Amino acid sequence: MQEFIANGRVANIPSDAVGKTANGHVSFKFDFACDASLQGNDGKPLTSFFHVQVYGNQAELMAQSLSKGSPILVKGEIIQRTYTNEQGQRRSYQYLAPSQHDGITFLESRDAALRRKQGQFNPSQPATPPVSSYPEPMDADEPF
Repeated sequence: MQEFIANGRVANIPSDAVGKTANGHVSFKFDFACDASLQGNDGKPLTSFFHVQVYGNQAELMAQSLSKGSPILVKGEIIQRTYTNEQGQRRSYQYLAPSQHDGITFLESRDAALRRKQGQFNPSQPATPPVSSYPEPMDADEPF
């Protein structure tokens, strides 16, 4: 088994972030951004973006607690799934699946998170468009 560990921030939470799997489990998805040690031509660190999907009780907690900009540590594994698109072509996608018990660690206090979350609803800030669409969430026991 491989393990992925990175600290970064919640980059985006899509409008359809909370959902249910075919088996009725709660799911929550968001985009995670972390800086690499490599730097671009401008001298700034290169940023990597990952889709993250969590399920069950962890999904319910993360849906209530996370907001765009939340600094977190993610520990889990990279999952690759395949699917067939509407044109009948086989495609694959990857996402991070945090460990159920210690997969997401909050890196700010509850008070700081609340202040940042309240500041997000400033109407003078431009809306952030969704980064990309996600495939439907699926249970681990479902076939690819």
